[in-house]
Amino acid sequence: MDWLFHMTELLRTTHLVEFSLWVSDWPFALWLQSHFYAIPAFQTIHILSIAVLFGSTLLLNFRVLGINGTDQNLEAAYRRYRPWMWSALLVLVASGVILLISEPVRNMVNSVFWIKMTLLLIAVVGSLWFQRSLRGRLDTWDVSPSGHASLRTGAIFLTILWCLVIAGGRWIAYAPN
Repeated sequence: MDWLFHMTELLRTTHLVEFSLWVSDWPFALWLQSHFYAIPAFQTIHILSIAVLFGSTLLLNFRVLGINGTDQNLEAAYRRYRPWMWSALLVLVASGVILLISEPVRNMVNSVFWIKMTLLLIAVVGSLWFQRSLRGRLDTWDVSPSGHASLRTGAIFLTILWCLVIAGGRWIAYAPN
C-alpha cells in the first residue's frame, strides 16, 4: 500500500491542490458543506443509482451468460435493461459531480479517487463496446448461442470491473491522505 501513499504525495505536487481549494470556495460547495442534509441526500441518490446501474448490468450479463432470465430472449432483456443502465449512469455522474464539489480536496487529492475514475472510464467504454457488440448479435443469439464466447467473456469482465468501481468508491473514504 506504499504505492497509494506515494501516489497521493505525487498528487499533492500538482495543480489539483489549488484547483480543489478554489472549488471548495464556490458558493454551491459552501452551501453543500453548510447544510447538514445535503451531502447525505446526494450520497443516497448516488448509492441508489449505483444499485440500479449495477443491478440492471448484472441482470443483462446473467442473461448473456445463461445464468438467469433465460425465459425471455436476449433482445427483450437488452431492451429492458439498457435504458435503466444509461439513465442510472447519468444520475450517477450528476450526483458524483455534486459529491466531488462538496469535498473537492478530499477527493481530488486522493489516489483511490483517480483509480476509481480510471476504472469508471474503462467500465463505461467497455459497456458501450459490449452493448454495441451485443446489439449486433441479437438476431442470431438464440439461434446459435454457443458462438458468442467473446461476449460471455465481456459480460464477466464488465461485472468484475463494475464491482471494482463500486469498491473503489467505498475505498475513497479510507485512502491515505
